[in-house]
Amino acid sequence: MAKWVRSGALEYAPQLVAELGGDYALLARQLGLPDDPMAQPDLPVQVENAQALLQHAQTMLGEECFGLRLGGLQAMTLFGAMAPLFTSAETIGALLADMANFFPLHTQGTIVGLVREADGLSLSYEMAVGAGASQRQVIELGFGILCTELRRHVPQWVPSAIYLRHAAPANRHWHRRILGPHIFYNAERNAVFIDTEMLEQPCLGADRQMHDALRAQYHLARRSASGLIVVQVEILVRAMLPFAAMDLARIAKMLGHSRRTLQRRLADEGTSFAAIVDQARASLAHNYLSESTLSVGQIAEILQFSESSALSRFLRHRLGLSPREIRRMAH
Repeated sequence: MAKWVRSGALEYAPQLVAELGGDYALLARQLGLPDDPMAQPDLPVQVENAQALLQHAQTMLGEECFGLRLGGLQAMTLFGAMAPLFTSAETIGALLADMANFFPLHTQGTIVGLVREADGLSLSYEMAVGAGASQRQVIELGFGILCTELRRHVPQWVPSAIYLRHAAPANRHWHRRILGPHIFYNAERNAVFIDTEMLEQPCLGADRQMHDALRAQYHLARRSASGLIVVQVEILVRAMLPFAAMDLARIAKMLGHSRRTLQRRLADEGTSFAAIVDQARASLAHNYLSESTLSVGQIAEILQFSESSALSRFLRHRLGLSPREIRRMAH
C-alpha cells in the first residue's frame, strides 16, 4: 500500500535545486510530483516519489548532502495544519512527545519513536517498510529539520550524540554545520539524543490553552487513523531489534494490549507480528548493506541472526539476492 505525505514537505526543494544548478520542475515531472510543492502544499504525494526526488537530486547535482541541506532550510510549517500543535508546546520535551504521538497523522511513510534513557531521551527516525529503498537522504532531511527547529528555541544547543545507520560521507562539512560534531556513523539506529536539561527548556511560542485544545483534537483523529497499530509495532520492533529478542507478548504489553488483542488488531490490518518483524529485518538489512560499511557478520548480529549464513538465507528467501549482490548493486 502506498505511503503518502503532503506536498509541502518538499518546501524549499526548488530553491535548493536551482542553487545547485538543476531544473526542479523537470525533475519533479519525471517523478510524478508537482512543479511547485507549495502551490498546493496539502496535495498528497507518494513518499516513495518524494524520497526518489531527494535521491535523484543527490545523484544528478553531485550533492551527497542534499537532504540534510534541505532540512536546514525547513521549519515546522512543513506539517501544515499540524504545525501549531508542535509550536504551541510548553517545553522541548512536550514538543518531541507530540511529534512521536501524532507523526502518523502527517505521514506513515516515516516513523518517529521516543526511548527514555537515564539522563534524557533518544528520538529515533526511520523510513517505514515499503516507503523506498535508500534511506539516507530522508533520514538526514528529518534530522536537519529537527536540529534546526530545536536551535530556534535554544540557539546554543548542540546535540550530544546523533546516530546514523549509514557510513560517514566523504565531506562532513554540512553534517558538522547542521547536526554538530558528535555524530556516530554505521550505528545500530537512526537517533538523536536530547538530554534532560534541553527537554525542560521552554518553547518560544508556548500557549497552553491552544496546545491543549489542539492536542485533544488530534488525539481523536489519531484514535480513528487506519494502520496506526502497524506503525506502533514497527516503531518498537525497529527500536528493539539491536537490543532485545522480538517477542509478541513484550510488544503487546508495551502497547497496553494483551497478546491476543494485538494479534487480532494486526490481523484486522491484514498483517501479523511475524510479518512485521521479517519486513523490518529485510528493510534494515538492505539499508545496512547499501549505505553502511558494516560487515555482513555485524549486520547479522544487529538484526539478531545466529550467524552470517542465516542472514544470507533470509535475504535469498525475501529479496532473491545475497548480501554481496545487494552491496554490489548499491555501489
